Amino acid sequence: MTTIGKVAFIVGILFAIFGGIWGGKAYPTNEAIIIILIIAGVLIALLNITARETPAVLMAVAALLIVGIWVYTPVFADSVANLSMCLAENVIGVVSAFALLMAPAAIIVAIKQVVAVARPG
Repeated sequence: MTTIGKVAFIVGILFAIFGGIWGGKAYPTNEAIIIILIIAGVLIALLNITARETPAVLMAVAALLIVGIWVYTPVFADSVANLSMCLAENVIGVVSAFALLMAPAAIIVAIKQVVAVARPG
């Protein structure tokens, strides 16, 4: 089981990087890449993240999602676009792809944590 989780993590990271860079726009546009990222995120959450790692993962994903929203603001996009429009689109694409990878993982980990806290005893 852990081998599948490790492979899902590596595949997810690679697809997030390459899908974000070669998405054609400032976000991944290929439906197959989006599906692979979501499936990899689910597998990462189910197979890799333990109860001890839950707070750190949720905090990291929250930060990633905040940065994922921030890269679409004019402050970031305009300042990086002044350097290079291609660089701005690549950064936004990779951050968006990482957020797409980790959002399903965050949802599953959060649900698992809520169930663990609600359990009596």
